[in-house]
Amino acid sequence: MSRPRLAVPILLVGLVASSGCAATPEPTPPPPVVALLTDFGLGDDAVGLMRGVILERAPRAQIVDLSHEVARFDVADGARLIAEAPGVYPAGTVFVVVVDPGVGTARRAIVARLPSGTMIVAPDNGVLTLAIERHGPAEVREVTERSLLREELSSTFHGRDVFAPVGGHLAAGVAFDAVGAVVTDWIGLELPTARVEGSAVVGEVVSIDEPFGNVWTNLTPAQLGDAGLAPGDRVRVVLGAASVDVPWVATFGDVPEGAPLLYANSRGRVALALNMADFARTHGVEPGVTVRASAAP
Repeated sequence: MSRPRLAVPILLVGLVASSGCAATPEPTPPPPVVALLTDFGLGDDAVGLMRGVILERAPRAQIVDLSHEVARFDVADGARLIAEAPGVYPAGTVFVVVVDPGVGTARRAIVARLPSGTMIVAPDNGVLTLAIERHGPAEVREVTERSLLREELSSTFHGRDVFAPVGGHLAAGVAFDAVGAVVTDWIGLELPTARVEGSAVVGEVVSIDEPFGNVWTNLTPAQLGDAGLAPGDRVRVVLGAASVDVPWVATFGDVPEGAPLLYANSRGRVALALNMADFARTHGVEPGVTVRASAAP
């Protein structure tokens, strides 16, 4: 006697008729980068308020700090600190620079667009001199489009009310052309340069590299070479009232701890240091002091 057959259900799973391949989703673009440089410090809410203004206009923005420790009111120091950044940050970064001792006066607010597409929002006081010199040529426009600013304008806080909102709008995709008219008479600084005088190079201290106390000058290694010096030589350096003989070496560890040295810093300029100590405080050196370098006797 034969056994009855059992009905076995057939399940068809996941059979989908398709006439083509599914479309590849568009990649999400990276967030726009906004980099801040000010002389505000971080002791109050000024930088935080600027961040909020930017985020209100560009919610996806990645806001980073280049520095908020520019020497107070020192436009030349701001120019020095913004000079390298456009070549390091991604193309298209929006920099907001606020070193603005002339805030509330007739000085203009400007935006410079570099060939890479990077834009720098700043007061027209010379703070962009070195950045444009190094990464330009630049097209510069005056900020005259009122809708890009905050509704209420303080006469003393254009970082919040002018520069930050403009930077935020640009990061959010507002066209550079919408900022205002092109200007060609933007202000440039006449910054001091070092010079070779016979067998010596003469320049000045441009900054103190804190917190280490290294002394950065505007002399170049090439100028030392033009004066007859070479790595490995001992160099007599006169800084104001201080005079010190130092070896020209590559890095701090090339001399004993506490010993002085002359080296090329990360910006390609001549610098002075004490290994594991503070050269500036030890020798009473401040920015602006004249520097003279020649062969040690």
